[in-house]
Amino acid sequence: MHEFSFALDIFKVAEATALKYNAKRITEVLLEIGELTLIVPELLQRSFEMATKGTIAEGARLTITITPGKVKCRDCNKISEVSITREAQLTGLQLFKCSHCDSNNTEIVEGKKANVKNIKIQE
Repeated sequence: MHEFSFALDIFKVAEATALKYNAKRITEVLLEIGELTLIVPELLQRSFEMATKGTIAEGARLTITITPGKVKCRDCNKISEVSITREAQLTGLQLFKCSHCDSNNTEIVEGKKANVKNIKIQE
């Protein structure tokens, strides 16, 4: 379960920011994750709760926004929005086709990153 280590990383970023501003408590972390990261939001929520237990972020809300995946076709140079299939969620493997020319010769250009967008604190 890579969600727990990811949740711990999110907490460390939030904690460092909170300490920088002498916060007493972290109340919310706004997170943006790409659909192609294969992170399961429900597992991430539970992992975040476990990772923050007994810390200044205990009870903080983790608000997750999922951003779509996008691929660029190497044949026609166009961008297509893509989604992970149920099978790929289980295996982590999927080839993405261009929605314009149906080619499999694509590269992922968006959807594999995660960013902490905002941290809400109590001073």
